[in-house]
Amino acid sequence: MVEDKVSYILNALEGAFPDARLLLNFRNPFELLVATILAAQAPDERVNQITPHLFRRFPDAFSMAEASTGEIEELIKTISYFRQKARFLKEMSRTMVEQFEGKVPASLEELVTLPGVGRKTANVVLANAFSVPAFPVDTHVARVAQRLGLARSKSADKIELELCARIPRERWIRASHLLGFLGRQICKAKKPLCEECPVAKWCDFFQHK
Repeated sequence: MVEDKVSYILNALEGAFPDARLLLNFRNPFELLVATILAAQAPDERVNQITPHLFRRFPDAFSMAEASTGEIEELIKTISYFRQKARFLKEMSRTMVEQFEGKVPASLEELVTLPGVGRKTANVVLANAFSVPAFPVDTHVARVAQRLGLARSKSADKIELELCARIPRERWIRASHLLGFLGRQICKAKKPLCEECPVAKWCDFFQHK
């Protein structure tokens, strides 16, 4: 049964990765939103090195909306796609000031109206800043879900829908962290460490190797 498989997998991962969590550092919803935008195609560790300086200069949407893109670029220039991300951060902050009184909205529908914010970024913020049940699907979660046989789709949005249909709502946030840790540490893209995997016995990829 799919339900049994999901339960076995999540319980095993809970035992293997009790400290699974979001690896981005943040103190409030605005900081998490900015950090998540910066983390697109960039390692979390690098983002965590940049954000303390960025938030000292621009602690909220009001200050970032008034900044020039050049000022933002200078603080994030060591990260991938920094020019595009600087533009997103300024436009996002300006939209927050104009439409949401400078506050990060707490709904998916409103979050995705912000420049540079897609469904995955919105779900990260909802789950980790507001504790709203959501299922962020990054490359690690997507890869693990496909290999385990929990999702058949290729797009992140469709994988999210499949996972949400199979995993109890109250476990969505925790499950996203657990699957993400499995992907980062064991179920790697090029060389998965299947012999070390705590859920190999339930994995479609491993069973058909």
